[in-house]
Amino acid sequence: MKRLWYYYLYILIIWGSFRYFVQLPSVIEELWFKPVIWIIPLFWWQLSMKEKVQMFGKKWTASCLMGLFVGAMYFILIRRFNLTGLKWETNLLGVVLATAVTEELTFSGFVAGYLEKIQKGKWINLLIVGLMVSVIRLPILMFVYKLGVGELLGVFLFSGASGVINAWIRVETGNVSGSVLARMGLNLAVLG
Repeated sequence: MKRLWYYYLYILIIWGSFRYFVQLPSVIEELWFKPVIWIIPLFWWQLSMKEKVQMFGKKWTASCLMGLFVGAMYFILIRRFNLTGLKWETNLLGVVLATAVTEELTFSGFVAGYLEKIQKGKWINLLIVGLMVSVIRLPILMFVYKLGVGELLGVFLFSGASGVINAWIRVETGNVSGSVLARMGLNLAVLG
């Protein structure tokens, strides 16, 4: 468990510092730097493990259907059927995809799978993932976007709930692809 917390602190400090001090356009940060900072350490960690964390199980169809349904629900809840102002730019779609893949492979895929291996208690593991998903956003929300307490609490609760739901899809199906699809629906609604 200690190694998981070291990895999480690494992401929190390095990614938070990068977003605060470097401040490149979001497209460059999300498409190029985020996958390198987040995924490469996970890749090496996974290679060093005797018993690997399975992120892509056999239930592809169930996972994808659940992900599409949850992604559509995120989109409908956030957009409330208001499609005006929705832009389908290549950069936006790249950021939506890169962010979904990077964050869901990390949290729903690896972290949820790792927690399943080392401790019992599905719901406590899901809550841990949700808390991790929420806290990782705090540095950028507080120091770059300078959100107020009410807005910060709203984003914290919403991102935590979506983190729990997306991790639940992965835990139920054993496949992270549905979590990625759900997150793409969420990102499209928020960023579009």
